[in-house]
Amino acid sequence: MKITVRAIVAVFALFALSAFADEALWTAALVHYDVGQDEWAIYPAVEPTPPQRFVDVLQVIHSKDKKGHIHSIALGKFFTRADLQSDVVAYLQKQKLFQTSPPPFGHNRWNFKNSGEMQRLVSDALLQSRFVDSLNRDLAAYKWKITSAGMEKLFFTKEDEKIVWHAIVSFSVTKQ
Repeated sequence: MKITVRAIVAVFALFALSAFADEALWTAALVHYDVGQDEWAIYPAVEPTPPQRFVDVLQVIHSKDKKGHIHSIALGKFFTRADLQSDVVAYLQKQKLFQTSPPPFGHNRWNFKNSGEMQRLVSDALLQSRFVDSLNRDLAAYKWKITSAGMEKLFFTKEDEKIVWHAIVSFSVTKQ
């Protein structure tokens, strides 16, 4: 009987962990950007920093600094999320520029002919993605909103016949 109960608990634990496996975990830090002005930066949690859900990070910021400003949200490794990749690539494939003048595919090939226009398209796609929508829902409780996406080193690869975009991305946040 003990083995059966243990097995049920183990299976339940595995399902519970897999349900949260795709949850993005974050951290925040108060950063001194300009003279006399400290702002918050939110970025993916990396050990040994204790990770938190995005909504919890916002609560911490608000509890420490009610008039605080979020300078940026760094996307970090989250650009690899399947939902974000899918949303961005689906958007790009509908764009005439992407169809008529696709970027080169290959690692670290970020200096290509229409890279500025392609960055603008990826930025537009990110702002319309389900991932950014979910962040904006949490930010709205504090009257903040992601208003732009900036990026560096955008390049594209093909992996298993799928287009994959890569970039260093950060979102700007404004008070609404």
